[in-house]
Amino acid sequence: MGVLDVAVVGAGPVGLTAALALAGRGIAVTVFEEDALLSTEWRASTFHPPTLEIACDLGIADAMLAEGLIARTYQIRDRRDGLIAEFDFGLLADETDYPFRLQLEQYKYTQIISDMLGGRHPEVGVRMGEGITGVAQHADAAVLTTASGERVEARWVLAADGARSTVRKALGTSFDGLTYDHRYLVLSIDYPVETLLPGICAVNYIADPDEHLLILRTPDVWRVVVAVRPELRADEVLTDAYVAGRLRGLFGDHPELPLRERKIYSVHQRVAGNFRQDRVLLLGDAAHVNSPMGGMGLNGGIHDAFDLSVQLGKVLLDGAGPEVLDAWAHRRRKAAIEAVQELTHRTTTEMAEQDEAERLGYRRRMSEIAGDPALAKAWMLDAAMISNVRAHGLPPRPAGRGPGAGAN
Repeated sequence: MGVLDVAVVGAGPVGLTAALALAGRGIAVTVFEEDALLSTEWRASTFHPPTLEIACDLGIADAMLAEGLIARTYQIRDRRDGLIAEFDFGLLADETDYPFRLQLEQYKYTQIISDMLGGRHPEVGVRMGEGITGVAQHADAAVLTTASGERVEARWVLAADGARSTVRKALGTSFDGLTYDHRYLVLSIDYPVETLLPGICAVNYIADPDEHLLILRTPDVWRVVVAVRPELRADEVLTDAYVAGRLRGLFGDHPELPLRERKIYSVHQRVAGNFRQDRVLLLGDAAHVNSPMGGMGLNGGIHDAFDLSVQLGKVLLDGAGPEVLDAWAHRRRKAAIEAVQELTHRTTTEMAEQDEAERLGYRRRMSEIAGDPALAKAWMLDAAMISNVRAHGLPPRPAGRGPGAGAN
């Protein structure tokens, strides 16, 4: 094997987005993935308007819309007081061609891209079951070592191998931030939950000082994400008794609810010290992780990948210098810190606020924002990541109107 133009480490949603975007620009790319098959974990499930515009540019928006569920509103609720505020994405109809959240399981998005690569870009190499164990660099290339001991040279390496990134660790890049005291229990329920909580919509954030929640609908199931106190052991949290207690506290007396999934995970807010080290670039969870409140982590990673594909095109096809990659790294790191992390952390802390006066102030503030169309629209621009894109820029998406169109 000769020197690759681009090697992507990780065949998750971010890595495959990068591969598809690069292939669409005529750039040769090979993907390395340690697992033998694409992941079928449900994980993230929210796609915001700027991400759908990128999907349009990549030619996969129609497939996503066909498989996904359109959420035109979302609610903020209080566990004791009920509905506080409802926001309508229709307020953004003059800002984007996609004035809604699309609920679509992450693994379905990954499969859509895989199908597109197989159908339109068979030249893209996807080497499943070939993980990367190390990386070194010299002046002209990065050198990857696979689990089988093979050494692969690439002019550029895109590390999209997740929060525990082997590549980031091999580089010695810092990953500073915090881990929340609470964890989240995720329950996937195959039952019409809307009949148990009349009035809820497809996306619901529920504030509670002891046990804040997220309840959202995906095409296949309803998902309940509930905060878990730090002193509880994972094995205790996953028991039938504990889960039944959480569901009873939420729904009261209810029919037996078929659970298709239960899992617990820790929650982090972390950002890599830099997103570029010579010929290696970090993106997605390898570069930044955040609270799931707001549904922004996966979207931010897809934005990383799309932006980087354009900048690498300038370097590989147009003769631009590596300074455009430095600009990308600075821009995407700033977006992760100032927009995604700030918003998701704010949402998480507000949902879990324990001081009663602060809780009352929050309820009043959100009610006032929802009741004023101008304030509500400004709020929705943040919630839909349109403000993020406008503040930190994404390359133009000529396939459709949308936030950031015309950005450099």
